[in-house]
Amino acid sequence: MVILEVKNVSYGYSHGTPFEITALNNVSFSVEKGELVGIIGHTGSGKSTLIKMLNSLLKPESGQVLLHGKDINANKASIKEARSKVGLCFQYPEYQLFEETCAKDIAFGPKNMGLSTEEVKERVLKAAEFVGFSKELLNKSPFDLSGGQKRRCAIAGVMAMFPEVLVLDEPTAGLDPIGRFELLRMIENYRKDTGATVMIVSHSMDDIAKTADKILVMNKGTLAMCGSVQEVFSKADTLIEMGLSVPTATSLISRLRAEIPELSPDIFTVEAAAEELSVYFKGRTSK
Repeated sequence: MVILEVKNVSYGYSHGTPFEITALNNVSFSVEKGELVGIIGHTGSGKSTLIKMLNSLLKPESGQVLLHGKDINANKASIKEARSKVGLCFQYPEYQLFEETCAKDIAFGPKNMGLSTEEVKERVLKAAEFVGFSKELLNKSPFDLSGGQKRRCAIAGVMAMFPEVLVLDEPTAGLDPIGRFELLRMIENYRKDTGATVMIVSHSMDDIAKTADKILVMNKGTLAMCGSVQEVFSKADTLIEMGLSVPTATSLISRLRAEIPELSPDIFTVEAAAEELSVYFKGRTSK
């Protein structure tokens, strides 16, 4: 079932000046309920402008953004509904923390939704559970936390609104490999537990290959590709021409295939590469 649809959306900046730029040009795609969608593209490709369209922080100059088939920009009521159902978490959200405790910061969104005190409390505890926060951490000032904990607290604040569509801009930026793994696992747990749709903007091809059901590739304000992990990353040459890369495992296997052509070209994660090499070497040992 389609939950979100972008139809022929265009948007530009600085019209009528020497700095005029087309950020989005006739972009169209749809997102199914429960999907995890990766959004990739070089800097300036239109990714940030696109995600701001999804809950009406920016309005298309032409085209529509539909949530459950309804134009989110139709009127004030539809905009308000979109902002409660499409949760947007910007890059480095920890810089937006401001309350005296983590619990109060996480509660900010649900309170603004007009929920009861009891419902707000329940949502804070559930969101804290999603990001692995103990009650002890909830009572701490967010400014006393580590960088990774601050990031999780900020994301919990968006999760506490229980959005039907959770949009995250570079959620793992600046984190070490363990921190990246843990955060992606928490996001996946949120998706499985709530049935929400998740959209992740990322420069990490490895993260996208490991988590996404579908990938949108933005290039110079247009949607250059839209497809499965295999459909997108199998077009490595095209991605490289756009200034992008392919997953580390894909690059490794590609080089190895020059000597071992039996290896599958459809390898996009470290786990898949390890399995493929294990099968190959076991076969050689048995021979």
